[in-house]
Amino acid sequence: MKQYIVDITDEALEEMLYLTTQNVKKEWTQRYRNWDLVLSQLVILYGDRINQYL
Repeated sequence: MKQYIVDITDEALEEMLYLTTQNVKKEWTQRYRNWDLVLSQLVILYGDRINQYL
């Protein structure tokens, strides 16, 4: 099996990190299914400890 050494420029690495960050940001801003149910259960379990983050 051949091994290849890839020389990535700083600019290419910066672009890859930027694009990856954009993809992750899209996923984190989407609403999750049944989130209201999960949130209500967390409030019941943790009460005031979770309310400060809402």
